Amino acid sequence: MISPKNILITGASGLVGQPLCKALKARGHAVRRLSRSERGDFQWDVTAGQLDPAAVQDVDVVIHLAGESVAQRWSDEAKARILSSRVESTKLLVGAILQQEERPAFISASGISFYGIDRERLVDESSATGKGFLAEVTRQWEGAAQPLTDAGVRTAFFRTGIVLSTKGGALAKMLTPFKMGVGGRIGDGQQKMSWISLPDLVAAYVFAVENETVRGAVNAVAPKPVTNQVFTKTLGKVLGRPTIFPLPAGVIKALFGEMGKETVLSDLGVIPQTLSDLGFEWQQPELEGALNETIT
Repeated sequence: MISPKNILITGASGLVGQPLCKALKARGHAVRRLSRSERGDFQWDVTAGQLDPAAVQDVDVVIHLAGESVAQRWSDEAKARILSSRVESTKLLVGAILQQEERPAFISASGISFYGIDRERLVDESSATGKGFLAEVTRQWEGAAQPLTDAGVRTAFFRTGIVLSTKGGALAKMLTPFKMGVGGRIGDGQQKMSWISLPDLVAAYVFAVENETVRGAVNAVAPKPVTNQVFTKTLGKVLGRPTIFPLPAGVIKALFGEMGKETVLSDLGVIPQTLSDLGFEWQQPELEGALNETIT
C-alpha cells in the first residue's frame, strides 16, 4: 500500500514535469506546483530571492526540475544564467526546507555532465567528476544542497542523460532531418550516448518519491549506453530512412561552439548502478524499443 505524499514540484510545466505531475497524481499523491507565474499553485522569484513560505509547509517531498535551458549558444551572459538559475534556486529551496520543523526530502534534477566531456571507460555514481563548464555547473548545483545532507535530510540528485521525447530535447531536434532522409552520424560516431526514455525517467522519479532508500547520486539513464553511430542507425531503422549524411564535428563546433562540444560531441558512457542495485525496473531498456514507443 502506497502512503500518499504531498509533493512540491518546480519546473512542473516542462518536458519532465508535466508527465511527472500526472503520474504522481495517478499514484494518489497530492502535487503542488511552484512557478514564476500565476499558473502555479505557489510563486517564487529566484532573482529576487523570494519564495512563498506556504509552498513548503506540510510537504513530504520537494522535486526540483527548474533551470535555464542549456540548448543555446553559450555567451558569458548565457553561462551565468545557466549556472545561477540552478544554484540560486536550489539555495532558495534549501533555505525554505531547513526552516520547516518536519523537513521534506529533496530530489533534484542534475546531469551526467557531472562526469565531464570525454571518458574512455564507463562511469557510475562512484566515478569522479570531470572537466568542462557543465561539470562545474552540476558540481555547484548539487553542492548547493549540501546543507540538507549535513542536516540529515534525504537528498537525491538525478544525473540525467539524453531524454527520448518528440516534444523536446535532442531527439526532437534530430527528427526533422532524419525523417527527410538526410540524417547521419555526428563526427566519427564513436562517442558514447547515455539515454533514457521519458516514461522511464518519470517512473524513476516516482520510484524515488516512494522509496526512502533512494538518496545521493542517481544516474538516470538506461542500462546500455550506445555509440552515436548505433543511435543513428537505430533511429534510421525505426523511421525507415537512410542515415548516410554524416555531420562533421567541425560543423558542430562552428554552429554551436562550446555548447556543441560539451553536449552533442561529448563521450560519456554512464551506468545506472544505484537504480539497478535498488531494484528499479526499466520499461524500455533497449534503444530500438524505446525509440519505437517514443516516435510511433
